Amino acid sequence: MAKSEKEVRKEKVKKPGLIKRFTAFVKGVGAELKKVTWPTKNELMQHTSVVLGIVFILTLIVYVIDAGLGGLLALIIR
Repeated sequence: MAKSEKEVRKEKVKKPGLIKRFTAFVKGVGAELKKVTWPTKNELMQHTSVVLGIVFILTLIVYVIDAGLGGLLALIIR
């Protein structure tokens, strides 16, 4: 019985072994990390303070809404 064309192509194309693929992956990650532009200490501090400020403001907004709705619900239940 003759093999189909797909089966023949499948047999010809062999994947490299697990260790070779993993090694290639690690090398690729290392190459990409070398391309990264890391922030300076001052940039990192500025960005962190902006994020913390926004988190604080949003926390206050959620607290005010929660307290308001909780008070409204307490008035409705009474």
